[in-house]
Amino acid sequence: MAETTLVVTARPNPEAMDSVKAYLGGVQPLLVEAGGQIVKRLQVQDVMSGDAPYRMVLVMDFADDGALKAMLRSDAYQALVPHRDRGFASMDICLASGM
Repeated sequence: MAETTLVVTARPNPEAMDSVKAYLGGVQPLLVEAGGQIVKRLQVQDVMSGDAPYRMVLVMDFADDGALKAMLRSDAYQALVPHRDRGFASMDICLASGM
């Protein structure tokens, strides 16, 4: 299997920062346990072209997509989904590979 890169873009809900903190605090250890290595954690400062409705970006590398997909289906991750859905106005979770 080829290396997989996780790219997450998100726009927090400022009225639910408790859920943002709960989600981020819970998901980070799960991603690392699944073999993820953080490449970048970014806060969007300025948009020069386009809409870019997101304000946060996470990029992580994984040896392959198997463990990552299993983590996203796990009970531990599913328990965080209500925090994710409440805490973020939008979130895109993308798996990518080299071109």
